[in-house]
Amino acid sequence: MDPFQRQALTCLYWHRLMSTDQVRRLIAPSSPVRTVQHKLLDLHRDQLIDGIHGYHAPRAWHVTDDGAQLVEAAGQVDARPYRAPGAAVLKLLRGHALDVVETGLAFAETARVHGHDCGPLSWTPEVAHHLQHQRSRDAVIADAVLHYTAEAAGRRVQHTFFIELDRATMPVARLARKLRAYVRYHDFTPPKSTRPAWRQRYPKFPKCLVVLSGAAEHVLERRLIDLRAHARAMPDLEFAGDRVTFLATQLHRLRSEGTLVLCPD
Repeated sequence: MDPFQRQALTCLYWHRLMSTDQVRRLIAPSSPVRTVQHKLLDLHRDQLIDGIHGYHAPRAWHVTDDGAQLVEAAGQVDARPYRAPGAAVLKLLRGHALDVVETGLAFAETARVHGHDCGPLSWTPEVAHHLQHQRSRDAVIADAVLHYTAEAAGRRVQHTFFIELDRATMPVARLARKLRAYVRYHDFTPPKSTRPAWRQRYPKFPKCLVVLSGAAEHVLERRLIDLRAHARAMPDLEFAGDRVTFLATQLHRLRSEGTLVLCPD
């Protein structure tokens, strides 16, 4: 296994599901697609990764149990608290998982161009933030938590984002309720503690970035308008601006315009 394949296996373990082109862009953007395909197929033949096909969509890769065990044994990343679900579930998660990766890629590619720090493992998918004790089901689960460090004139500025990826599949009212949960998490102080729970994990409360995808641009624009209307109707969201920063954009804009507007120097 060469260095590229080791890194690809680690990224597939960490991000759960990635297309061939996403693996290439994240790890070796100057490599030909065919070269990356051959290297991934070698991992497939060694039964370390497997692939699923979508309807008129390219293959998406995930680690097998053997691949996951190999990554965990290497100890280069923390063991994930889950293993990839079965192929049937992965097919249902495919669009969402790939769009989360695409969101992270937009940050990583911006960082690469401008000399900032945001690499293949700078975002973590499916991060739970409990609002009570650890066994409680009352938790805010971010689709990803992403870290980005910008640098200008010798000054380094760290940004952290809660990524909430919406593929236009859930009612807008439910999406607004999910955003309200981040305000609850900001304000939650565990029993017998004088500090908010989030301060145990973050030096500054992350910005909450809603990324819209999965539909035509005009549909997503209407969805964004509706989301703002729901937010204005929820007092705990409308008046939370001094505590929680909410941002929203469309995935295609992140791809085309980069992310510097979200990570100013």
